[in-house]
Amino acid sequence: MAHPSLIKSIGEKVLGHNGLVDLNDVCGPERVIGLYFSAHWCPPCRVFTPQLVALYKHLKENTKHQLEVIFVSSDTEEAAFHDYYSSMPWLALPFTETRRKIRLSRQYRVSGIPSLVLVDSRSGRLLTKAGREMVTNDPEALNFPWRPRPIGELLAATKLVDTQGQQVAYDTIKDAYKGLYFSAHWCPPCKAFTPQLATAYAKLKNNERDFQIIFISSDRSEESWQTYHNTMPWLSLAWEEKDARHELATILEVKGIPTLVILAPDNSVITTDGRTELSEDPDLERFPWRPQSVEVLAERHMSRLQESPCLVLFTDGETTELQFGRDVLLPVAEEYLLEHSQEGSLALQFFVAGE
Repeated sequence: MAHPSLIKSIGEKVLGHNGLVDLNDVCGPERVIGLYFSAHWCPPCRVFTPQLVALYKHLKENTKHQLEVIFVSSDTEEAAFHDYYSSMPWLALPFTETRRKIRLSRQYRVSGIPSLVLVDSRSGRLLTKAGREMVTNDPEALNFPWRPRPIGELLAATKLVDTQGQQVAYDTIKDAYKGLYFSAHWCPPCKAFTPQLATAYAKLKNNERDFQIIFISSDRSEESWQTYHNTMPWLSLAWEEKDARHELATILEVKGIPTLVILAPDNSVITTDGRTELSEDPDLERFPWRPQSVEVLAERHMSRLQESPCLVLFTDGETTELQFGRDVLLPVAEEYLLEHSQEGSLALQFFVAGE
């Protein structure tokens, strides 16, 4: 049986080479759904598709894990869609399901093709959005289905060092709020943000807040990493932890630097946009910047307006009116979000806005 969230997103039927197929018949124990966003007109897609076909057949023949791929086309002409789909041994979202294609792209924040998103068919939970990279790096599927390691487990297995190069045990900080700071010495915006972060870090320490930062470097040499780390009062992943740095960036979908990810003591992600939060709240009044049920619409929310269904209550922009609007929406938003907590980006987002 398919998870209800998958049926809602994909639909009850998908296209097979011999007609429509019930999605429930595709899903089952040990079954992983791969949503393959691709198009005939895209040269990188046509290069990657044979690699995915080879892995798909390998899994079908040699492992208990079942991968079922659903082609989600970005083709604009139906003839091109069918021509491309004829080279694939799996299922497809029907060409006419344009709205579902758009919704899936928004739900999983697909920004380019080819892209392979892996989802557990029974729970509906996202496994990884880096499926293309996983297929390329692990063509024998030795680590399939590439479930991401829990962040706490990953950090506990890495070497952390202070600015003197002394190793620090993860156990000494595991119960703190943590900031994962993706940055680099060569990056001008990073060097501008680091002093702001250092000021906030000192302020939290002075107020006896249990907060630790771990620098995750994108520097190109050990010397640059060391030089930059020496300007910081916090810990860093050791230079040799290249794989861990890459794995963290993949899990947390870090697309650029500087990026500040805030983790709760249980290592759940509070926000991946700590940089903006700090810029808007330099006095740290809302730290650790947990998401609010109703937010005042700002420029940084534009991507959410494109990716998720949103309810926006417009006011004249006065502070009292914004607060009144928030008070009106808050009980409705809290009740709704409690009931729809498993829907992720498909859940309705609530905002108040000025004119």
